[in-house]
Amino acid sequence: MVKEARRAQVLRHAKRIFARKGYHRTNVADIIARATFYLYFQNKRDLFEELLEQVLGEFRLRIHRLRVGPGEPDPVEQLRNNLKRVLNYVLAERDLTDILLNHSVGFDRELDARILDFYERVADQIQRSLDLGIEMNLVRKCDTRAVAYCILGGIKEVVGHVSRHRRRNIGALAEEILDFGLRGVARPELLEAIAFRQNAAAGDEAFSRLN
Repeated sequence: MVKEARRAQVLRHAKRIFARKGYHRTNVADIIARATFYLYFQNKRDLFEELLEQVLGEFRLRIHRLRVGPGEPDPVEQLRNNLKRVLNYVLAERDLTDILLNHSVGFDRELDARILDFYERVADQIQRSLDLGIEMNLVRKCDTRAVAYCILGGIKEVVGHVSRHRRRNIGALAEEILDFGLRGVARPELLEAIAFRQNAAAGDEAFSRLN
């Protein structure tokens, strides 16, 4: 138990050092005495990969599967709560957020691949949620992989901005992200006009096939 507590302490300290100096400029000796470090980790990359796995695990805990049925909360409310949980986590873990958002590529190809794999796996989680939403008739049919990356990219930029400017109103921020995801930026009248034109075009195409 003491060993696990010490290992967790090393991880916490490493997060602060990585965030301040950057992964590439951080030496093992900056984190802790080398003899102690190698009791818990093979090398710096091994430690960093564990930090990434921690983030993925925390995301899985916070992104709950949507439930539909009598007595269940409204699906939009469930999405809102998922988003709030994720935002609260990433903004509380500012050191990790800084590391992931400000990682410099090109110095270590293997590490670059690990970071890319991390984002691929986050996109996988988002895509699975979208696919499930389509099955439940809550999400329109779409290229869920492309949309997953649109969502991931948008959230990365928003989190980076919020982290830099220390904005803390998570509820209002979650509402804006959710509203954008559900409605985009178009006014309802424009969406209705687009839908009308699409339906009319589909009707014309069906008519032309009959003739």
